[in-house]
Amino acid sequence: MSSKTRKVSFYRLSLEKQTLIPGTNTVQIKQLSDSDIETYFQRICAEKMQALANEHKAMNITVSSSQYVIEVISYEEHRAFIKIGQQNPSNTVALRDRTTLETESVPMRESQLLELYTFCLIDFETGIVSYIGINGAPRISAVRNLFDQGVDRDENVSAHLAAIMTNDILDVLVKKHIISKLSVTVAVPEDQILSDIGLDRESFDSIRNIKTKMVTYKLVGRRNKNIFSSSGKLAELIASIKMKYGDNLKGLNANAKDQGEKSQSYDLMQYNFTKTVVLGKEDSGLLLDDDFKEALLQTYTRYKDELLKYCRI
Repeated sequence: MSSKTRKVSFYRLSLEKQTLIPGTNTVQIKQLSDSDIETYFQRICAEKMQALANEHKAMNITVSSSQYVIEVISYEEHRAFIKIGQQNPSNTVALRDRTTLETESVPMRESQLLELYTFCLIDFETGIVSYIGINGAPRISAVRNLFDQGVDRDENVSAHLAAIMTNDILDVLVKKHIISKLSVTVAVPEDQILSDIGLDRESFDSIRNIKTKMVTYKLVGRRNKNIFSSSGKLAELIASIKMKYGDNLKGLNANAKDQGEKSQSYDLMQYNFTKTVVLGKEDSGLLLDDDFKEALLQTYTRYKDELLKYCRI
């Protein structure tokens, strides 16, 4: 039987702590260390999660209007292997025998729900998160929400996830003579009203059948003028955008050219660092948690040094 392949994406996890400077209205923002992040994770596991019969730990979190469950399957040597589950809203599912083609209903107790899930691996020594993409499965933003909702609000700590991007495209762009435009498209949270385009709450509530809500920001320079004072500012801005929006960042394009060239558009989202992993079995139903864990560990270990280089840490 042939093997199943999945795409693994890599993210940089970071935490920021806001502190009001005494006697002023100024807020100081401090980037917390990877060790601090791990300490917060340990506290969440100990104080906010409930123990399961299999000795795993889990907790509910809310992502937009969806309910997720974060389940810590293992935590050892500064690495956490986590299952991210999301309620499956469909009840049109059944078990089918592959030989007889007969179906039977899925046995469920009243307190149970069907769940879609995927896996991620967090290395707290580097802050790198490896995430397996599965169609319909929960988004990686669940990891950010774990910290945002698991850390007490009065600590003023916020989590950020930034997709790790290969430096190749940045090396190309920073050498261009003119960077004339930058376009950023982000997903608007489900609970945010689009008041900035004239929709009040009543008008918003009357709209139906919306698939996605996106907002696009464009920085356009004057003809044949560079919008950045220096080439290095592009890399700084991209890093800030990725940090702010995380997986809500849906589009990132730059137009650049050298003297005498026509302007060319670069889709920077195509340069995120991803790898394909091979799982043990073609039938996803036969895969065990350990199959996913082994795939994540092997892939992360193999590309760890390269990922660290792209993280600039």
